[in-house]
Amino acid sequence: MKIFVFSLIAFCSYSLFAQNVVRGKVVEHSGNDHTPLVGANIFWLNSSVGTASADDGSFSLPLSSETNKLVITYIGYESDTLTVLNTDKILTINLSPVATQTSDVTVTGEKPSIIVDYFGVDNSSILTKKELFKAACCNLSESFETNAAVDVSFTDAVTGSKQIEMLGLSGIYTRTTMENLPFIRGLISSVGLNFIPGTWINSINLSKGLGPVVNGYESITGQIDVDFVKPHAENEESPFFLNLYGDNEQRFEGNLNYRIELAENLAAINLIHWSNRRHEADLNSDRFLDMPTFNTFNIMQRWQYHAENGWESQFGFQYANDEKSGGTLYTGAAPDVFPPLNNSFRYNNKNKFFNFFSKTGYVFPEEPHKSFGFQINYNNYETNSLFGLREYNGLQKSFYFNFIFQSFFVEEIHKFKLGSGFSLDDFKENFTSLDFRRVERVPGAFFEYTYSPAHEFSMIAGIRGDYHSFYGAMLTPRLHFRYSPVEEWVFRAAAGRGYRTANILAENSSSFISSRALDILSVNNFGFGLEQEIAWNFGINATHYFLFDYRDASISVDFYHTLFENTVIPDLDFSPGIVRFYSVDNGAYSNSFQTELNFKPLDFVDLRLAYRFLDSKQFVNGQWLPRPFTSKNRALLNIAIRAYRSDDLESELLFDITTQWFGQKRIPSTSQNPVEFRRDDYSPSFVILNAQTTYSLSPLLSVYIGGENLLDFKQSNPIINPGNPQDRYFDASLIWGPVSGRMIYAGLRSSF
Repeated sequence: MKIFVFSLIAFCSYSLFAQNVVRGKVVEHSGNDHTPLVGANIFWLNSSVGTASADDGSFSLPLSSETNKLVITYIGYESDTLTVLNTDKILTINLSPVATQTSDVTVTGEKPSIIVDYFGVDNSSILTKKELFKAACCNLSESFETNAAVDVSFTDAVTGSKQIEMLGLSGIYTRTTMENLPFIRGLISSVGLNFIPGTWINSINLSKGLGPVVNGYESITGQIDVDFVKPHAENEESPFFLNLYGDNEQRFEGNLNYRIELAENLAAINLIHWSNRRHEADLNSDRFLDMPTFNTFNIMQRWQYHAENGWESQFGFQYANDEKSGGTLYTGAAPDVFPPLNNSFRYNNKNKFFNFFSKTGYVFPEEPHKSFGFQINYNNYETNSLFGLREYNGLQKSFYFNFIFQSFFVEEIHKFKLGSGFSLDDFKENFTSLDFRRVERVPGAFFEYTYSPAHEFSMIAGIRGDYHSFYGAMLTPRLHFRYSPVEEWVFRAAAGRGYRTANILAENSSSFISSRALDILSVNNFGFGLEQEIAWNFGINATHYFLFDYRDASISVDFYHTLFENTVIPDLDFSPGIVRFYSVDNGAYSNSFQTELNFKPLDFVDLRLAYRFLDSKQFVNGQWLPRPFTSKNRALLNIAIRAYRSDDLESELLFDITTQWFGQKRIPSTSQNPVEFRRDDYSPSFVILNAQTTYSLSPLLSVYIGGENLLDFKQSNPIINPGNPQDRYFDASLIWGPVSGRMIYAGLRSSF
């Protein structure tokens, strides 16, 4: 309550008079037609205040007190920067494809690191390349180090796998998509973050709370939508991009992106990623490798076709091969010699992933407000793993189809989307002597209505109906509101329902890094015998825009409540030697409170300060317990300093510093173990410090050097009984903090 009162006071202390608004429409002019461009980025030069164009290309944005330079960017088109002199006039901004030049450009703008969608109904923000480049950003799991909304942590002390967390719940309740196509779900949830290299990412759209019904029924705590670099160059981008990376742990990476312009309206891009670590290290002397060795190859090819008659299509494929090895450190006569499995723990993991995707859309030339599109996605994922004496093998084949039609009723203030979809998931899993097989077929239909009578108010109401081949009918209602009584204040609210099917083996594979037996309390004969998870999510957000010493600033406060009608509990507290899975009605909830302040104390300094409080509990063994490994309190400080910039903008020197403080985390009970194999009920609080320096020698070449966990904090004794991994008390899954120490890295980025 004290925190809420303090935040409210802070809000009120910065009240300002209403600002004027600039309004306009972003279009592509072809002949006598003006085709609206949906989702174009519009923001003030060197500011984080911006928005995206609506379905009809329209936008509105409060005036900036610092600049009258308005930047407009859209993938595949030349970027414009306009000088806004008259706010009474509705702007018509014509963007030209990259093959042509535009005469409307007056100055080239710099895209901010985070774009906050001022007029967006949902609580979302866009992380641009500038934000992602603040860290090494080798893959998606390492892309949120400067973000307060997403937690990233290790799952165990052996595999090196990471997981994300939003609103106090595991990332399995967050819908992670590739340009709104399903990506990380099912068996791939434990390793999928590694299959998205950071250099492939153009931006990340991060939304808190429920997503739209158009994208499905699974989103509960939010959506992470990854936008990849496009075949068509943006703002005369070079056809080749190279990134090289290395660190003191002897992890090396190479990334190459190159475009092929086959015609004015047809282009392709090839994305190639390779990473490798062969170094074996055991700095804590527990006989286990601190991090596994690995070798990863990842390639994607994308095609984009844009016709003048209203048709546009994108399609492509991705293939990834990933191999890891870890466990007991052993120096034998040869590198492939390993001790007998009865007195060691060997970890091997091989993953193969193939994805085909296609998106095709059509905008009616005579009615640009009317359009339709369909999406197709196919995934094939295979994993084969050895965890000590236990084997786990899995195969997932998934197909997804979605059709969307959008238009409006009578007036443009009444917009709607409707469509239908179908998904099929075929799972095959084998764990030791247990075989699990299930096939899920889910047809569905949806309707979404958007009401936006003025820029002060907008609403999105959606309803979705699906039919699961085993669980039956699912009804997903969702409602979003946005209200801005004055230009410097924005209030948002959302409520709705979500569903998901638990994949208990893949999602809890960290338990295999222990001697725990598997115990499933089945209640039906489908899949693992567990009920479908159902949850409601309610959220409110308030954002205040103000001036700090004549520079743009903002403070945001939000609260989210997630309540489960039914949940699947992975119970690690029942016994240290068992992981028990069972379904519970009304058996879990999570409350998340977060406040975040963004401002520029100096012209060359950007500062982000955030605090988050979590109350996340589940009903375990007849009592409410905090979710394990979840920090109740977390604080973040990010400082970005532009130490130097040449007058011609050819070179600059940047410093980025991020400090995170994590409060105590609950550890599953080990009280039944002998004294020497017990752990405390709660972890200590700890601080993680990351920093990076980037020097841009030119717009085409930059070098960077940085460090993670610079204070060298490590969880002490992360493995219970490491000397006898086949003993009943062995456990390497009780991980609450970093398992490796300080890491120093360096690299270069080059375009040519």
